[in-house]
Amino acid sequence: MKSYLSLVPISAKVRKRQNRMTILCVIISIFLVTAIFSVADMMIRTQSDRMTGKNGSWHIELDGISQETALKIAERDDVVSIGAVTIFNPDGELPYRMDGKRVVLYGIDESYLTMNSTGAAEGRFPQGMGEIMLSSNAARVLQVAVGDTVTLRTPSGDWDFTVSGLGGVEESYYSGQYSLMDAYLPRTAFAALMEQNNVHNLQTSYYAQFTSASKAAKAIPELTAQHNLPENAVSENTGVMAIAGYSDSSAAKNVYSLAAVLFVLVLLAGVLMISGSMNSNLAQRIQFFGMMRCIGMSKSQIIRFVRLEALNWCKTAVPVGVLLGTLASWSICAALHYGIGGEFSTTPVFQISPVGLVSGIVVGIVTVLLAAESPARRAARVSPVAAVSGTGENLSASRHASNYSFGKIELSLGAHHAIAGKKNLFLMTSSFALSIVLVLCFSVLLKFAGLLLPGQAPWQPDILLNGYGNEQVLSRSMAEQLRAIPGVGYVWGATGLTNTPASSPQKDVEHVVLGSYDDFMMEKSRDLVVAGRMVDQAASSNEVMTIYNKNNPLKVGDTVYISGRDLTIVGAFSEGMFPDDVTVICPQALFDRLVGAQNYNMIGVLLNDSATEQTVMQIAHLATDEIIVSDVRERNSQEAATYLASRIVVYGFLAIIGLISLFNIVNSISMSVSARTKQYGVMRAIGMDGSQLTRMVAAEAFTYAVSGLIVGCIAGLLLSRMLYARLITRYFGMTWHLPGMTLCLIILFVFAAAALAVHAPAKRIRNMAITETINEL
Repeated sequence: MKSYLSLVPISAKVRKRQNRMTILCVIISIFLVTAIFSVADMMIRTQSDRMTGKNGSWHIELDGISQETALKIAERDDVVSIGAVTIFNPDGELPYRMDGKRVVLYGIDESYLTMNSTGAAEGRFPQGMGEIMLSSNAARVLQVAVGDTVTLRTPSGDWDFTVSGLGGVEESYYSGQYSLMDAYLPRTAFAALMEQNNVHNLQTSYYAQFTSASKAAKAIPELTAQHNLPENAVSENTGVMAIAGYSDSSAAKNVYSLAAVLFVLVLLAGVLMISGSMNSNLAQRIQFFGMMRCIGMSKSQIIRFVRLEALNWCKTAVPVGVLLGTLASWSICAALHYGIGGEFSTTPVFQISPVGLVSGIVVGIVTVLLAAESPARRAARVSPVAAVSGTGENLSASRHASNYSFGKIELSLGAHHAIAGKKNLFLMTSSFALSIVLVLCFSVLLKFAGLLLPGQAPWQPDILLNGYGNEQVLSRSMAEQLRAIPGVGYVWGATGLTNTPASSPQKDVEHVVLGSYDDFMMEKSRDLVVAGRMVDQAASSNEVMTIYNKNNPLKVGDTVYISGRDLTIVGAFSEGMFPDDVTVICPQALFDRLVGAQNYNMIGVLLNDSATEQTVMQIAHLATDEIIVSDVRERNSQEAATYLASRIVVYGFLAIIGLISLFNIVNSISMSVSARTKQYGVMRAIGMDGSQLTRMVAAEAFTYAVSGLIVGCIAGLLLSRMLYARLITRYFGMTWHLPGMTLCLIILFVFAAAALAVHAPAKRIRNMAITETINEL
């Protein structure tokens, strides 16, 4: 033996069974890190492709610059290309029509189209004065194909074009649109069209694609200073820049900070689990380290011994943990790709993630070294006397007799065992507390994800009819006409009157958005009530609802005076059909009493299982110059898939953390019992029976559980409230409330984990002979 460190592999062989649980802890920690970072890497790749497809591959937009300046910027080494666009009639309000349908006109070059889409879905980019490219919905709405001739009606006369291609930059929006389309012209043809219609002073925007997002972020201040651009002249493609980690938006920075917190929590979970296991492991080997000191091993050598022993475990734990983490990430990605689909249909499956592998290996080894630091120093403090005395404990000395007057002696001893070992108490309490903190924080993130996806509202339509410019042009008879169409399940109508004069003695309110919900809308909105209660829909009732948002000062219990009547706000919805403003929602009967019978702004159609494409086209034929018909089924499907995926990720992560915490608790209690085997043998020798031993172990476990509950609930509620304020109150106006149901579930889980942790070690100690427990080393 050249050095004491040569004992590490020998010790590993001798203590193979005892080390198995600690190695399993290391494997789980590496598995957790590898799985999370591998899935995160694949999600970033997926979202990067999605953001590029949705928002374009450009990085920055420059407004108000000349063509000469754009050409100079294009000459930079870090610029891939620059595209130009001029947009006219963006809302379709001016009299530019194709077959009676409103048209948005774009004057673009081919670089702009390439940066904002994959190009023409059919055909090619228009060339010369006589060609035009239309958005893909034109094929359905106008019944045209590539090569057909279309007529653009303008105030100055008709222009005939040959359709060179179908496609565009906002295909996801126009895929369900029946009332509006885009028309793309070469810049020379666009300029001639604008000149003939006497349209001048249109602003041209330039879109620049850089070699990387980091180059673009660095170039923004440089371009602003070099060309004396106004502060708002340069804007970023937030989706592309944020997913690459270089966005300057406050929302993106909040996401970055949350990701950093998640990383710290994952690292902390691994450190606590491994450190707790090693701490219990060392508690059984006090005599061993005392004997090593007796034969000449120094404190620094013991520290190196423990560190090397921990690294020796990594030889087995790292490859196994990385393999299991990779397999888990493949399973999750496959579930998203094949099971959910939608925007996750491009999620890579069965691909190795370098980020996940490196993170698992590096973070796993770092976690093991961090976890080994405190136990190593504790082992170094073991006195050689410990080897001679035979003590296996390192408890703090008592200056007076313990007080066992409260409760049975075994319960008091169990609680004393938990409290006397300060280090173990801290680790066990932290393990319980961390699980509680994660559950409370991730429940907030799940609520935030739900609020971001309005397609999850219970009344979300499949087909939506709007008055153009939100005008009230949808008659109530139209709703009845829609209900008669085969394949239509439900039809609802809503009216929103903006700038309705109002006053309130409780709040400084002068105008409100006065909205109506019909009976179907009211019934389906019951689950959206987040404060107060649902209104009484009786014809004589003066009760109304409001909507929680950051711009709305109205609260439950306030009174609003509208149209000569005092209306009482009895409840608040989490979301609604109208803009984020000071909103008052009335049942249809009360709305009619206040302002008389009105046409609808919106009509929503929910299709049933018998609906066909003919059903959709029959509804689409209601589109006019004043009525917009939109098929939103694809958008709803994508939002439902996104929400389901977010639930899978959040609940999956919580399940992993919960199982790891449960395993850690069971393992720690088991090793704590093993460390006190000799004590329990003495207690049995002097008359303690098996049931008393079980109660003593249970008292120790439940002491850890209660302390973890106290710390975890306090810290978790504080962090939960902070996250709620930053993510939900800030953007949606909803106030934080004590999550009573979640707390009840947490308490049940913690006590169930503690009860489960008691079973195996108590059974083992009861089944051991008294002589075997006394002689146990």
